[in-house]
Amino acid sequence: MAKNETPATNWRSEAAASVLRIRPRLLLSAALLVAAGIGARYVWNHLSGTLGQSPRYQITAEVIQLPGPLPAWIRTDVKRDVLLNSDITRSLSLLDKPQKIQRRLIDAFALHPWVRSVRRIELCGPSRIEVELEYREPVAVAQVVTGNATELLPVDDQAFRLPEGNLTEVEKSYLPRIANIDGRPLVGEPWTDKRLIGGVAIAVRLRDVWDQFRLLEIVPSSYPEVERSHRYFTYDIRSSSGTLIRWGAAPELGPPGESSFDQKLARLQGYVGEHGPLDSIRTPQAIDVRDGLMIEKRTVQRESSDQIVR
Repeated sequence: MAKNETPATNWRSEAAASVLRIRPRLLLSAALLVAAGIGARYVWNHLSGTLGQSPRYQITAEVIQLPGPLPAWIRTDVKRDVLLNSDITRSLSLLDKPQKIQRRLIDAFALHPWVRSVRRIELCGPSRIEVELEYREPVAVAQVVTGNATELLPVDDQAFRLPEGNLTEVEKSYLPRIANIDGRPLVGEPWTDKRLIGGVAIAVRLRDVWDQFRLLEIVPSSYPEVERSHRYFTYDIRSSSGTLIRWGAAPELGPPGESSFDQKLARLQGYVGEHGPLDSIRTPQAIDVRDGLMIEKRTVQRESSDQIVR
């Protein structure tokens, strides 16, 4: 042992020398692992791009499944429409990350005009993806007049314009009609016309009694009423026999003091319960349910003697 060198100092020197001998090997091993990782990632990226083009890993119409039948009012192939109008089958692969697949499918299906929302996207194995959708339902038609042409454009309960070609003219005629609507959004887009939005709200709330009461159309006022700072449209409802029901404002949109929707409906139900449906020439000219029940009798014009055929 050298002079002034203690056993502890000698041990530390030997340990330091040992570390210096081991460190290059550790560094080499770490470098090899990093290189292997980078190489593996490069190889995988290259292979996954190549494999993604293989028919085995492509997302096709057979891979995507929509559980359950389509609603009766939809007569188009929603899945086919989505695949035709998107690049999913060309740019998406089963080898992609599940989050990417789900996001792309949600974005693609949400654009279809019959789709209200995408409830669920589930990857159910190597070659099956389930897409659960909530569909829009026609609850009324907007009567739009352009020149000499009149169109009935179906809308849902959120005032979204729906594809009219899926419904026959007879089916449209049975839906509540909201008359005298101007303009139109693109198919799949919502109406911004407050007259139509209020009419849709009335149609939805009267849905259970619409046919029972023999109702035909909802007619919004051309201009809003103004009461202080409150602006609102008023509505009349016409029956199949021409009786006019003066309804007032749409639900929750009326001025302070106007009867609620339920109060108006109770008055109309009371009249129909006592006198029968509004589908006869004997029904009144008008029924006002806004602030009570007021009846305006139908005026019958008598024929002159020379008009009577004997």
